[in-house]
Amino acid sequence: MKILLVLLGLIVVALIIKSFVPSNKNTSYNASRPKRSPMPPKSDNDKIVIVRGAPYTDIKKAVKQFCDIYNKDDYSLIASLTKISDRDIVITFPYDLTFDMFCFFVNYMYYPNGINYKADIKAWATTKPGDVWIAPNLAGKKVMLYIPPEDKEYDNVYLVSNENIHYKLGFAVGEETQPLSGSGEKYIEQTVQIEEIKNKAAEIIQ
Repeated sequence: MKILLVLLGLIVVALIIKSFVPSNKNTSYNASRPKRSPMPPKSDNDKIVIVRGAPYTDIKKAVKQFCDIYNKDDYSLIASLTKISDRDIVITFPYDLTFDMFCFFVNYMYYPNGINYKADIKAWATTKPGDVWIAPNLAGKKVMLYIPPEDKEYDNVYLVSNENIHYKLGFAVGEETQPLSGSGEKYIEQTVQIEEIKNKAAEIIQ
C-alpha cells in the first residue's frame, strides 16, 4: 500500500511540473482572440528572430499556431513577419513581450507541432533587470538564443551573451537558469537589423 501511495504521489508531482512546461505534443489551438483584453504596450524593442532555410508558409503556420496557443486569454505575443527571400524570414515584435514568452516562441520555432522543416534559427535581444531566467550578470546584455542540433530535451533554449557567457534556460521547474562552462555556440552579431526592414512589407500575426 505504501509503495502504491508513493507511486501515485510521484505521478501527481510529475503532472504538476508538466503543466508548467510548454509541450508541442499536447497543444490546444484556438483561433479566437480576447475581445476585451487590451493589446500589450506598443514599445520599441530589439527582439528579433532570423530564420534561414525554411519556406515562408511553414514559418507563418508555426507562428500562427503559437499565437493560437498563447493568445486565447490575452495578447501574449504579436509577430511581424518580413520575407527577405523565399527561404529567409525575419520575425520582429511591434508590441513588446516578456523574455520568457520570447524564449517559448524561439523554442516553438525549432519544434513546431506537425510541421517539418530544417532551418537555421537564431534570436537576439537585450535583457533587462527583472527578466525571468536572467542572472544578474546578464542584465542589460545583448544575448543570442539558439538550440543546438544535439538537443534531445525539447523544452529549453540556450543563451550566449555578447561576452560569450553561456546558459541553458530550461522550462521545467528547477532547471530555469543553468550556467554552462564555455560550451555551446559563440555569440555572433545578427545579420539583419530592425531598422533595415522597417520600410519592407510585413505580415502581422496575432
